Amino acid sequence: MKPLCTILSLLVCANWAASADLERGQTLYNQICFNCHGLHFDGGIGPSLKDNYWRHGDSPEAILEVINKGIPAAGMIAFETVFPESDRLALRDLIVAQHEGLRGVVRAVYPRAPFKGKRLTRALFDSVKPLSKTRLPENVYYFDRNGDGILRGTSKLHIKEAGEYQFTIRPIGRTSIFLDGKEVHYSDEKSKKNTHVNRKFELKPGIYDLEILHEEKTTHSYRFHGVLQRVGGKRFVLNGRSLQGNVPKIIKATHEAKVVRKWIDGLPPRTLLCLLPNQTLVAYNPVDGSVLKAWHSAAINQTPSLVDRSAKPSEIKGVPIPDVGSKLFEAETLRFLRYEIHLDTVHLVSLVDGEEKTVTIAPEGTQSFKLSVQ
Repeated sequence: MKPLCTILSLLVCANWAASADLERGQTLYNQICFNCHGLHFDGGIGPSLKDNYWRHGDSPEAILEVINKGIPAAGMIAFETVFPESDRLALRDLIVAQHEGLRGVVRAVYPRAPFKGKRLTRALFDSVKPLSKTRLPENVYYFDRNGDGILRGTSKLHIKEAGEYQFTIRPIGRTSIFLDGKEVHYSDEKSKKNTHVNRKFELKPGIYDLEILHEEKTTHSYRFHGVLQRVGGKRFVLNGRSLQGNVPKIIKATHEAKVVRKWIDGLPPRTLLCLLPNQTLVAYNPVDGSVLKAWHSAAINQTPSLVDRSAKPSEIKGVPIPDVGSKLFEAETLRFLRYEIHLDTVHLVSLVDGEEKTVTIAPEGTQSFKLSVQ
């Protein structure tokens, strides 16, 4: 985390949080929130609180609403009946203090005709009604397709490190960029380069209004690509892809067995996680044919392997079953072939010294499992 004085300077710039009690917010976070969102805000059962993706909104108002009302479907309780308002505001302000880069990204698409032959300016866009307006929770710009329209992107730019910054924009079509209402970049592939603008500018820790105006010819998709970079330092990419459907979730037992392949810290990378209907989870290593570990009352916290999500491995939640480690085969050669699900049972098929063998893992009672080899 940044020093408290740096975070305070960021919040003072934001006006709404000038009186934030960040130390109180940190105390509350360390008591309650870290269990789901990680000790360093980097995610766990719940999502990261400092990456780009904010499914329920990243504005101070949206974050406070989630703290107040909770997310029942995700198991997050409403804290408005637990903590006084001052504590909830302190938590909100602490979370906002982790922001860096683009937040509150909105993509609006406008018809081309009113802009033909005219310089792209904020005033011109203000005089035209958009065809669509969409909040992008990934906080990067992307398009399903390039229709007959012009982009207007608006966002808040959160800066933590003071320095000299500059935009690098792919020279396609024409682009104007405004920072706090001042044009800092203008380029047009059809005009002479001596008419272009690409200023370097000093930024202090704080929150700035960023606006991107962009037009390019109609093709199957937009090719807009842009980067904001601190000279000699960090880069913030302005475009990306949709992460819809890639939010963290908990894999739980159902009426049929499941086999899950997830990166779990401390287990070999090819481990098969066999989740049985009685909530027993068995970790099987297909490389050497051994049972590594097992848990009852178990579930798997699945963290998607996405650049814009937490980089933490998936985690197993459950009660360890002692003394289950065993190697099932003594063989010179062993090659795993496949797994099969038969209702509540997992069948793991391997070629053992040239002969096909099947390991069966089935539920036993409410908190255990049984093994057989055929």
